[in-house]
Amino acid sequence: MPSAVRPGPSKRKRRIHASLLWMILAVVVLSVGGVWLERGRNTDLIDGKDSVTSAFTGVEYTDSPIRYADVSAEVGLEFQHGPGKRRRLLPEDTGSGLAWGDYDGDGDWDLYVANFPGAKAGESAHNALFQNNAGHFLEVALQAGVADAEGFGMGAGFADYDDDGDLDLFVTNDGPNRLFQNQGDGTFVDVAQEAGVRGDEWSCGLAWGDVDRDGDLDLYVCNYLQYEVSLDEAASAGATQFGAASVPFTLNPNAFDPAPNELYLNTGSGTFVESAEALRVDNPQGRSLAVTLCDLDGDGWLDLYINNDVSTNRLYRNLSGRQRPDGSTPLGFEDVSPVTGTADPRGSMGLSLAEMGAMEGKYDGLPDLFITHWIAQENALYQSLRYPGGRFEYRDKTRQRRLGEIALDQVGWGCALIDMDLDGQLDVVVNNGSTLEENDDASRLQAQPMFLFHAQGGLFQEVSQTAGPACVEKRWGRGLAAADYDGDGDVDLALLDNRHGVVLLRNDTEQEHGFLKVRLEGPAAKVFGAAVEVVTPSGPQKRWMGADVSYLSMHAPELVFGLGSHSQVAEVRVLWADNTEQRLQNVEPGLLRVSY
Repeated sequence: MPSAVRPGPSKRKRRIHASLLWMILAVVVLSVGGVWLERGRNTDLIDGKDSVTSAFTGVEYTDSPIRYADVSAEVGLEFQHGPGKRRRLLPEDTGSGLAWGDYDGDGDWDLYVANFPGAKAGESAHNALFQNNAGHFLEVALQAGVADAEGFGMGAGFADYDDDGDLDLFVTNDGPNRLFQNQGDGTFVDVAQEAGVRGDEWSCGLAWGDVDRDGDLDLYVCNYLQYEVSLDEAASAGATQFGAASVPFTLNPNAFDPAPNELYLNTGSGTFVESAEALRVDNPQGRSLAVTLCDLDGDGWLDLYINNDVSTNRLYRNLSGRQRPDGSTPLGFEDVSPVTGTADPRGSMGLSLAEMGAMEGKYDGLPDLFITHWIAQENALYQSLRYPGGRFEYRDKTRQRRLGEIALDQVGWGCALIDMDLDGQLDVVVNNGSTLEENDDASRLQAQPMFLFHAQGGLFQEVSQTAGPACVEKRWGRGLAAADYDGDGDVDLALLDNRHGVVLLRNDTEQEHGFLKVRLEGPAAKVFGAAVEVVTPSGPQKRWMGADVSYLSMHAPELVFGLGSHSQVAEVRVLWADNTEQRLQNVEPGLLRVSY
């Protein structure tokens, strides 16, 4: 029997339906464009010069006092990162970071730089350790035993985990991680296997802190993807990424399962116990890149905030201080990301924190968060809000502070909240670099300039255009670590250029203001996560030691406070990580060492 045939819709109705479909499609594209745009290729929207997003930035460069100069060659920082030519391997596009620390105890900051490729890529390369000798650097990684020539270096962080008085070094790899124990004679020994922190995943960011407040320093490690790709697969991969032809699956993080994170609890006897899953902080769907351990709610216990790529970020609140009916206070965490407004679904890389509320007269003493993102997703400034009863949440102040639209064309990585001109207001620094290929050369990424956001009257002005030639140079930016390497009181910047190596930007701003540099001396478990509040007639400033983690990097473990026009500090308050408090009155500018 013939089937019944119904008349189709009229041409007019078909046009209406088509229009509605296009409208719906437009909404969908705008909603998810932030994810697609970075993964795509050869589109007008992401062309670094004439992109559509540049129409939204409203950038107006004005002169400012901020000046930085590239002194890398002058001070001996000669270093080649990677092979100089990419091979469409995601780990190569993702790394690497760098870390400041005084490993030899001579009073100035030395610099460790993660590198690749190692054995996995079949080429010779190793990490670098630059020993600082009065402002000039000597590369000593091989002699010191921290070259890790077999590793595929991602991130690094110094800490005295064994409390023997010198800094040890943890290095994350795409593959087994390293825990280099300082022998006290300028050399290190890898004890990762014996200590139980070796791991075999693709690890990225890390954070130190005493999460259980037992007096020993614990370690949290971000793992990214379960990534198993050979060079042959990378060279021949023909799969598409988000519909963009010629971009292989080897560069798409969604093509790989996430790897759960690790929380290593220090036993106090030189070993660690991995406890992330047991404490429900393994973040198994996260694809994690950065993490901070900091008391985010002000209850005296270190919480966790984790940056995830193509997955929502996570804020794990430490519940260990809350007493059960039986009187016990067991270690435990809860995920409060949704209720605090921090479940950010964008691709998040760099992470910095400090108390920023003073900019608008809303100083609450809790850390605010700055997060860098993928292209077309803006960076984010989350301001904390404290409520009675211990409740807290965050509000997105990015556009209100003029940090948002200008970043739409860039991919942000390493970052820092520092006072570039010591005027008492925190500025924002971002190391940018795309993961999009050059249109005419798939072995090269599109280079991008950095951001220098100068705080002016409650708003930020991007001033890199007038800060010196080194600040407008385009790079494959990744890690960033801040330190006063030359001891003159202002903050210098070390940048990782994925294509070339290390760039050391010396702060040459003509300083008209005083400063207070705070170094905390005591057991590492008391120092990491400690809060330092400096009070001047202009008001309080507050930072947290070791909590401003950047991207795969570690800033120097000292806090530099700009004093503006003030010649004295009324009070310095130190709240150590175990909740012990110290107060010092009428403090002179300069270097202040506070002992536990």
